Amino acid sequence: MAHEQIRLASLEGFGGISSCSCGLYHIHLPGVSVHLNEKGFDSLIQLILEAKERQDLYRLNEVELRKSHLKIVKT
Repeated sequence: MAHEQIRLASLEGFGGISSCSCGLYHIHLPGVSVHLNEKGFDSLIQLILEAKERQDLYRLNEVELRKSHLKIVKT
């Protein structure tokens, strides 16, 4: 029996995500394919969003750190 896939998202040259009639999400990236059930897919999304949030906070803290090293001199 052939599985029917619905393309949910794709980025040319990078990969894509499909929902399959077998009940799994198929994630295809260069060099790797991952098949996850709905709970696994939701967990992956949560993991990616958390990593992005922490990266943004790290960058913000890095900018604040640079600002704290500046010495303001009035001329």
